[in-house]
Amino acid sequence: MTTALPATLATTGVADPVQALGAGTQQPLPDLQACIGEFLRRIVPNTAAYMAARAAATRIAADLRAELYREPQPNTAESDHMVAGSVGKLTAIAPITTVDLLFVLPPKLGISKPGDALKTAWAVLKSKHAGARISDDQTAVLVNDSDATARVLPCLPREGAFLVPGPDQWSLSNPIAEAATLRLMDTMYGNRPRLLMAVLKAWRLHNAVPISAYALELLAQDFYSSAPRPQDIATALADFWAWAKKRTPATLKTPGASTAVTVDAAWHGKAKAAYWRVTLAQSHVMQKKMADAAKEWRELVGPLFPLPGETVGALPAHSENPGSA
Repeated sequence: MTTALPATLATTGVADPVQALGAGTQQPLPDLQACIGEFLRRIVPNTAAYMAARAAATRIAADLRAELYREPQPNTAESDHMVAGSVGKLTAIAPITTVDLLFVLPPKLGISKPGDALKTAWAVLKSKHAGARISDDQTAVLVNDSDATARVLPCLPREGAFLVPGPDQWSLSNPIAEAATLRLMDTMYGNRPRLLMAVLKAWRLHNAVPISAYALELLAQDFYSSAPRPQDIATALADFWAWAKKRTPATLKTPGASTAVTVDAAWHGKAKAAYWRVTLAQSHVMQKKMADAAKEWRELVGPLFPLPGETVGALPAHSENPGSA
């Protein structure tokens, strides 16, 4: 068996972005800071949304457990699976459409190849979930649940981490270390690293930026750990894009694991455009042109970004956001 995700990482609720930013709750929205706070409230899933995604993963884990761990074992349900990825780290954006589930295969199966691990999980799940299939990249079994699509990663424990399927071989993953690293940064910066990641993911989706959401998470963590950073999200964004263009191309190591993520320069053009757009927005703020500043932000991250003077009820509901992490 393996070690369950510590309760302090697994059950932490989601802080209200407006409160985290100190943006206030005046209506109609009075300034750019209030608009940024309301935008983040729309794209950051609330605690109930995270709980629903975790529940979907738990149901699928129960299906695997019933077939693969037939003999009753104490505490099996707490130690044979882990919710990882953006849901596990609370870095998803709404609506949550995908949840990563690590499920530890019992040693009695004697599985040593990632392909065999995938086929074993798929064989169990296809009889319980119509449409269950192995992903095209040969890294997970995809299962559609009413609340989210689960990416099931059948895995093996390895020195506090996990061997998860890769396209050709096992890959070492340590979701506990990843969650702990992010939690420490959030503590130091008042939840702002997580909020910066949310804005970056929204920007990526709205502009079809050629970089993975996970790579942006790793870059954001590197950004905050390399030097003291501004508390203000708008200033931090401009600094991030300027810093990241110099930081990449690069190979980024994941916390607590030997695997790495390669980031090329293909996204530099859109990062440069984003830097100048948010800089222009800041210039508008200095000139008290709040509406013009908000319009630049809307071009940057999409139509869910409100304008000063609008009320919360006048904009699309959180669940209507087409993006996902």
